[in-house]
Amino acid sequence: MTPAALVLAAFALAGLVVTTLPVFLLSRLRRRQRPFRRGPRARAERPSSQPAAFTGARPRLSILKPLRGLDDGLEENLASFAVLRGVDYEVVLSVADPKDPALEVVARVRARFPDAPFVLVVGGAPAGRIGNPKVERLVAAARVAHGDVFLVSDSNVRVAPDDVALTVALFDDPGVGCVSNLFIGAGACDLGAAVESLHLLTFVVPGNVLAAWSGTPCVVGKSMALPRHVHDLIGGFAAFSEVLAEDQAIGLAVRDAGYRVVLSPVVVTNVIERRTVARALDRQVRWGKIRYAFSKSLFAGELLMNPFPVALLAALIAVAGGSPWAGAVALLAVAGLLLRMLQASLLGRICGTPLGFVELLVLPLKDLLQLATQAVPFVSKTVVWHGHRARIGKGTVLVEVERPESFANA
Repeated sequence: MTPAALVLAAFALAGLVVTTLPVFLLSRLRRRQRPFRRGPRARAERPSSQPAAFTGARPRLSILKPLRGLDDGLEENLASFAVLRGVDYEVVLSVADPKDPALEVVARVRARFPDAPFVLVVGGAPAGRIGNPKVERLVAAARVAHGDVFLVSDSNVRVAPDDVALTVALFDDPGVGCVSNLFIGAGACDLGAAVESLHLLTFVVPGNVLAAWSGTPCVVGKSMALPRHVHDLIGGFAAFSEVLAEDQAIGLAVRDAGYRVVLSPVVVTNVIERRTVARALDRQVRWGKIRYAFSKSLFAGELLMNPFPVALLAALIAVAGGSPWAGAVALLAVAGLLLRMLQASLLGRICGTPLGFVELLVLPLKDLLQLATQAVPFVSKTVVWHGHRARIGKGTVLVEVERPESFANA
């Protein structure tokens, strides 16, 4: 066997072990319904100068929901927040442009649920003076919010009635300063949407679980919460106005302030109905550049989370080189593919979204495409999102931001 094939085969085998571990960890997390308590800060106490845990009456919750354009399933996504149980809350819908088509959807939902605690903010922040448009919307929403806890929730998120109450209940622990939810894709109607949903299930979910288990803050702002006093302590959302990955930066700031960052056992839904494959891969590349900007070494280690293409490459090299071990390496590639399919199937069941046969057939294509996207952050630091174009520096600080003339969607 050539040295290259041997190294790749060993790497793929290690990757298969690494990708199997989060399946068991996720099962444990979901079964016990409480976050992991690991890492050097797992027993960190609340700073003595900060408020105690919420006791007695339930804290009021402000759900901050930035809106822009017509996300897949937007009306039903918003409607799911009109019927929450077990929490005293308001939903602050934050829109930059008064001509945004999302406002028509908001009007329909408010007509369907006239008693729902929706609050609408249009504008309300210094447009063009905050580099990250999502942070701009959060700043505007926080200005009018009345809650003791802020829950940031993207417009493509859909929840079950009890999800939010179970999530914010974790703040009963006074050492917890930030909670984030796992999220999975649902509703795929084409290949691009299936690729993106599989990426969330088989890469993003396991990565978040491994990070939480190891005590490493890993926060995705798709659905994340923090108490108001912690928000104020770290400088508020405005402190992250020139950072692309404001969610992870907030998580790190919360940790540095002496609080724990925990992963909730609650899994919310990211509705993804239609995507071009190019758009799905572009999002993977952007997220990869974000992670690369925080830690080059950890990003390089992510190759272990995608072992099938590595095993396939090892087999091709062994066969081409005429190695007597070519059959064994080819068998490793086949076994790796079958194990990846089993992992995906189990992850889907644990998260409550069993995969169909067609989705499992798409998995090897997703893994191969993902390997290509994992190479891009090593050679490019430029990102484009929502019409904004910027180069990102260390910690995803935005450099040379080019903003669109208007935030409105065509």
